[in-house]
Amino acid sequence: MGLPFCILKLGDGSPHFVEAAQTLDAAKARVKALAELWPGEYFIIHKMPKRGVLLLASYKSPKSKGKKGRWVVYERRPKKTE
Repeated sequence: MGLPFCILKLGDGSPHFVEAAQTLDAAKARVKALAELWPGEYFIIHKMPKRGVLLLASYKSPKSKGKKGRWVVYERRPKKTE
């Protein structure tokens, strides 16, 4: 199995895979670094075997230099199928 945390960037109305990380902290640090170079909106998802995908966090780059980006942290669990 690959790395569990995937980083996606929202572009042209749909998310695009950027890279994966081993931990949530590593993924968040990488998103901040990526946002410095390529501003935009990023998402971190957690792939869970047999359970689907859990959306963990969203990050929006600042509109101007010198300001901080904004994290939105939430959990969106996949719907259970019966």
